[in-house]
Amino acid sequence: MLEQSVMSLLKELVSAGKLDAQSLAVLIGDRLNDPWELHNWFYQWYRGLGIETITGKPFELSECPFTQQEIQRAKERNEIILCVPKGVSRQQLGELFRIRSWAFSDPLIGETTEQADFWFRTSATMKPDRIRSTGISIAHSIDNEGWVHFTLERYLVFLAAMKAQHGQYPDREYWIWITKGRYDRSGMLMAGIDRLGHFNAHGWMPQFEAGFLGARHGELPEKR
Repeated sequence: MLEQSVMSLLKELVSAGKLDAQSLAVLIGDRLNDPWELHNWFYQWYRGLGIETITGKPFELSECPFTQQEIQRAKERNEIILCVPKGVSRQQLGELFRIRSWAFSDPLIGETTEQADFWFRTSATMKPDRIRSTGISIAHSIDNEGWVHFTLERYLVFLAAMKAQHGQYPDREYWIWITKGRYDRSGMLMAGIDRLGHFNAHGWMPQFEAGFLGARHGELPEKR
């Protein structure tokens, strides 16, 4: 409870311009140095946001599978480690993070709710990579490399955790392909933060490419 109060105060200081986002990231990052601290941060974060009220059941979270050495290497590479809780739908995550979108309830979007707590690491840059690449080519490269695809659920957790830990949303100028979770028959979602500062998503043909559109991917812990 005390930790959530401190986090709320820090975010208020960022909003008021009394603490810059980079300083916030340093304050939080200095604390998340081992698996227990990471697990505790996510556990307290989700509970503080009201996950038990939204799902209607007690919240549990599996232990962080990343070692202390992996966590340190992730920091050195400017990566963020994330956990998407099992059994929580995109609609529930949207409610949890106070994000609204038509995409959370559209039956044409494939179901990608996690069946087990999903821990992974990904780049913490404010801009995605592989700009001006088609959705098909990106999906193939992620498969070929054995990387983790971004689902809508994983992307929502990424956005919310980045804002919580760094003080601002990424992908405000560049959107990404959501490479797992088909839209309708053969479409693919693209998503990001629009010019009004709100989450937005569109269903599009995966052969499309544009100068504002890129991709993200994740990687799993070494031992799993």
